[in-house]
Amino acid sequence: MEMESLTIIGEILKYLAPAAIVLLAVKFMSDTGVERERVTQTLMIRNEILNQHLPLRITAYERATLFLERISPENLLPRLNGSGKTVSEFRMELIQEIREEFEHNMAQQIYISNTGWMSLIRAKEEILNVINEAARELDEDEEGIYLAKRIIEKMMAMEELPAQRAIIILKNDLQPFFKIS
Repeated sequence: MEMESLTIIGEILKYLAPAAIVLLAVKFMSDTGVERERVTQTLMIRNEILNQHLPLRITAYERATLFLERISPENLLPRLNGSGKTVSEFRMELIQEIREEFEHNMAQQIYISNTGWMSLIRAKEEILNVINEAARELDEDEEGIYLAKRIIEKMMAMEELPAQRAIIILKNDLQPFFKIS
């Protein structure tokens, strides 16, 4: 009886073993296909997000750069012109212009790196400090043109212009997006 049982078990295994191997192979290939499909879907979604997100980021960096250019004293002072105003009036107008420009561009921080955004804020604050320091050195009732001259003198004495330093940081932030590896 035992021999007969072993023969029956052998016959069953003769058919079950290849079937089990085929089932395992099908399962492995199916799992690999599912994983490959998941990876493909993930890449497609990532590319779609990147295609939609990248233009927004580039626009944010462009607007941040434009903001920095607009608040740079060499561009801001001629645009607002201090003649016919007192130092006090011109100082307030300069500060108000910078704040309005900043508020207009505040949403851009969503798309700009923390380092880039902080450099923009630092540049804005340094420019505001230069304006305030220059105004403190003058009599409030003097002509605004003297404030403009004093601001330019202070900016020329700086080793590195705040807006230009921030623009360099923003440009460096954006460079990896254009590298093709």
